Amino acid sequence: MLNINRKFVAVFVASMAVLLGAAMIANPIAQVNAQGNQTNATNATGGEKKVVAAVKIDVDPVMKALKDAYPKLGDVKDAKGLVDALKDIKDPKEVVRNMVAAGLLQDLEIFKTIQDMQ
Repeated sequence: MLNINRKFVAVFVASMAVLLGAAMIANPIAQVNAQGNQTNATNATGGEKKVVAAVKIDVDPVMKALKDAYPKLGDVKDAKGLVDALKDIKDPKEVVRNMVAAGLLQDLEIFKTIQDMQ
């Protein structure tokens, strides 16, 4: 009789674990589906169309601030120029900071070019 109770308890615990696991997975899925896609879609309740407005971001002040903070990067145009600019720096942390700043400058230049194309 004691053996049957242990089996019952084991099956009960396993079934509760499965049910709790399924509830924890199903609840976030229901929340995601309830939110829907709100960008550039027709609202089901009002029928109005939502439009996302593109705002031009002025990146020139950020680029100027980066060039002022890291003067060695002022005229770097390619990878060879970056290596030449960073050769003289002795502190490894400063080299990494300059490399990150160079990457940011490159990304901002690409972003600015894409904005100007629109």
